[in-house]
Amino acid sequence: MDLGLTGKRALVTGSSSGIGAGIARMLAAEGCAVVVHGRDAARTEAVACVIRDAGGEADCAIGDLADDAGADAVAARAGAIDILVNNAGGAAGTSARGWAQVPLAAWIETYQGNVGSAARMIQRLLPGMQERGWGRIINIASAAATQPIAFGPDYGAAKAALINLTSSLAKALGPCGVTANSVSPGIILTPAVERWLDGLREPMGWQGLGQAELESKVTETIVPTLVGRIGRVEDIGHAVCMVASPASGYMTGANIRVDGGQVQSIN
Repeated sequence: MDLGLTGKRALVTGSSSGIGAGIARMLAAEGCAVVVHGRDAARTEAVACVIRDAGGEADCAIGDLADDAGADAVAARAGAIDILVNNAGGAAGTSARGWAQVPLAAWIETYQGNVGSAARMIQRLLPGMQERGWGRIINIASAAATQPIAFGPDYGAAKAALINLTSSLAKALGPCGVTANSVSPGIILTPAVERWLDGLREPMGWQGLGQAELESKVTETIVPTLVGRIGRVEDIGHAVCMVASPASGYMTGANIRVDGGQVQSIN
């Protein structure tokens, strides 16, 4: 299916690794000129090189979106953007920390990294989209936003705020040709999750299991999913490409869960 993305220019924040890198690669494969963003120049350029080697078009933008100066630099380097994917974020420290281990400073840092970074880039890039009469803003949230757990409370709360922000933005935009939606991944096989899985082998007695068996155990006992496996970055990339498409013009203010059935509630 031709998604109609050829010729569009997309900025994917936090795309020097993990889910963001996967989204950037898939948008480029669909014909977008992609701006890969990160704070580490070498890692960011490495993702851009993979895209170029595959025949895609990729530029790099370096900067910390948790402050205005970094956001200004990234926006200036990105130029006119049709599709903004706000993926930068994560938790301050480890997301496995409980309430007693998360100081107030970490709450503020996590909020700035997830919500503040998205708001800064929206404020800088939305006016151009409105002038051109077309745009897509896609905020990457999390299953933890709608199905919180006891650990990483700062992360889940920040992602919940990002979904709320998205709904508010969609209402403010109205019929201007620009849409705002969020995509909420469940557990995805990123390098960080791979390290976490390896760390489970010894304490859980799973040393002899292959990758598929390990994933099955995890999704049966620790992070239940209805499909019985851990997601891949491509699963999120497919959803983002669909939401970014001109064919999704009637979709705005929505939170699209891509979690293998991890979240059990009705949407």
